[in-house]
Amino acid sequence: MTDIMDIVNKYRNIKIKGLKEIAKNVQIRRIDLREKRKQEEGEKKNKTGTILDEMIGGGLGEGESMLLYGEFGAGKTQTCFTMSVMSPEKVVYIDTEGSFRVQRIIEICEARGMDTERVLDKIILFQPTNWVEILELLVNFPKYVKETDIGLIIMDSLTKRIRGIEFAGRESLTVKQPIVREILLRLEEIARAYKASVVITTQIYESPTANPFLPDWTSQRPVGGASLEHQPDYVIFLRKAEGNIRIARAMDSSYKPLCERPFIITKAGIEDLPQEEKITEKIMKKAEQYEKKHSIGQDIKVEKVDVNDQEAS
Repeated sequence: MTDIMDIVNKYRNIKIKGLKEIAKNVQIRRIDLREKRKQEEGEKKNKTGTILDEMIGGGLGEGESMLLYGEFGAGKTQTCFTMSVMSPEKVVYIDTEGSFRVQRIIEICEARGMDTERVLDKIILFQPTNWVEILELLVNFPKYVKETDIGLIIMDSLTKRIRGIEFAGRESLTVKQPIVREILLRLEEIARAYKASVVITTQIYESPTANPFLPDWTSQRPVGGASLEHQPDYVIFLRKAEGNIRIARAMDSSYKPLCERPFIITKAGIEDLPQEEKITEKIMKKAEQYEKKHSIGQDIKVEKVDVNDQEAS
């Protein structure tokens, strides 16, 4: 692991140098909650232009991040393509999978009657081939991205290039996991600086502690572990349902109620279910049940109890 640590230390030293400069004049400001409330109320929402906006309260806030995970074919990349087309602002698309296709972007634009050239002009594409190139891009982001009017920064996927032979074996986790965390932290720092938002994807693995009596998808966990799950503001699980239907299920959110929404993948990207389909009512009913289940307790009224009237236990 010595050679890997040499590379990691290069970027660690760059970060530490920057932190030392900050520390020279560091000032910790106490946050006024009323001032923060006004700030939150006036905060810009970066639209993804997809059904996910409805799930997260209208869009992603400045500096906020969303994790999409699911098995192959669940719709992660198609969701990223649709976001790239539908975002009203410029999109930085970091394609580590090598799956970005300009023709697919054109197909989505044509299906939606959009100006193809204008959409292509607003997508800033990078295709790093290893984790070192990813770190280089994020550490020196202004060097590679001159534009400032960015709405979304999409990385599809965050973990693909951190699963090579150099990270084989459990002994490599002490190096691998800090790299995963650093990439996500860098993305969020960049997003705050540009008043943008972050969308990342990752693959899945099968949990060895899964319940054999539950559906297979319940055992699917995001690659990257707790280091990746705990940092994003929203964690969305995408899975296959019947036919061409996919389900987007909110698994975690800092302050929004959990919910799920069905969608389909078409020439236009990802779209709502057609209302005339027989399966739609069935799928929507399941989504309502999930939302209701996770909203229990929000409307419960708590009666005031006089502690003096309670018996000592």
